[in-house]
Amino acid sequence: MEIKVWDILYREWMHIVKNPHTIGLLFLVPLIYTFLFGYSYSGAQLKEVNTVVIDHDNSQLSRQIIQAFDESQTFHVTSYMESEKELKDALAIGEIKVGIVIPENFYKRLLQGENLPIVTLIDGSNMIVTNSTSRAANSIISTFSYGFSQTKLQQQGFRDEEINSTFFHIPYRTRILYNPTSNYSDFMVYGLVGTILQQVLFLGVALTITREKENGLWEQFAKWKLTPWRLAFAKVFPYFLVNLINTLTTLLVCLYWFKLPMQGNVIPLVLLSCSFTFGVLGIGYLASLFAKDQLSATQVTMLVAVPSFVLSGFTWPLEEMPNFLVGLSQVLPLTYYLDGIRHVLIKGNGLSFIWGDIISLLLIGLVTFFVALLATSTIVFRKKGAL
Repeated sequence: MEIKVWDILYREWMHIVKNPHTIGLLFLVPLIYTFLFGYSYSGAQLKEVNTVVIDHDNSQLSRQIIQAFDESQTFHVTSYMESEKELKDALAIGEIKVGIVIPENFYKRLLQGENLPIVTLIDGSNMIVTNSTSRAANSIISTFSYGFSQTKLQQQGFRDEEINSTFFHIPYRTRILYNPTSNYSDFMVYGLVGTILQQVLFLGVALTITREKENGLWEQFAKWKLTPWRLAFAKVFPYFLVNLINTLTTLLVCLYWFKLPMQGNVIPLVLLSCSFTFGVLGIGYLASLFAKDQLSATQVTMLVAVPSFVLSGFTWPLEEMPNFLVGLSQVLPLTYYLDGIRHVLIKGNGLSFIWGDIISLLLIGLVTFFVALLATSTIVFRKKGAL
């Protein structure tokens, strides 16, 4: 019997419309991710970036400049500090993104013609923050430069048309910390490598149990029903080692091939990577436990993995996202891993700065493994065929 194109076409279309999982994957997932990513970047531009001020001048001009920063959409002055060291410590922790330093006797020395700049310190570990805040700060200072020029030239007897042709710049300098050359590779590559490590780990462990189900070997593990940790350990430990090897090799490539910076210590990075691996393994193992086949397990882990990078806050700050997306990001391992990567590799911070990330990753792993072990002991082997 001759095979007709239209018969195959009809059969394939019927397979799509009669399978709820396929319909959801093909039609709903693109819509869900479109809304998800659209809401993630719905702010369009950074607003209310936490900013700290050091005002050694305390003049009318310095107060007006600070007020202009605070009233702009981009900056939100949260506090005043006395020393630049205190300001840098706040930037290192991540409490603030921008610091403004106005030097002593700034206004008087400006009138005397001295070139004493206002300094803006910016957290350069996020290039989007760097670009947005530096442009906004430059715009504010430029506006005041013209206002200052107008006042100064009027005092010297200049007419308006002469003022418009003469312009004094208020001295201004931006100092970008942690990525002074504004190199996009220093900013992006580590985040993307972390995302790849998560994706590979998800795919590997998600297939570990579904492979046994498809091969008809799953029921042999029913004897471990009362000691489910044996099954979990035997299935996930090889992938734990695999991810540590992958982490080491990709880090070496980043450091010695692409010459990316590593400002921090190895020990915090090792602890962070182990915790991250544990957290991802817990999610992948749980998904594999309840999936019918390898395709289902892959679909579930992809649903988690695809939005992780966007929702991690590594590129677009979490503070600029809607609250419901911030809440969602808190249950994704990549959020904590990339935050720790930023602290250790880019900022050079120590273990004390990433304890929160490590604990969060361990909690994700503990909760997911606990649910998986409990399910193995109670419901997974209850029915013949084991899902």
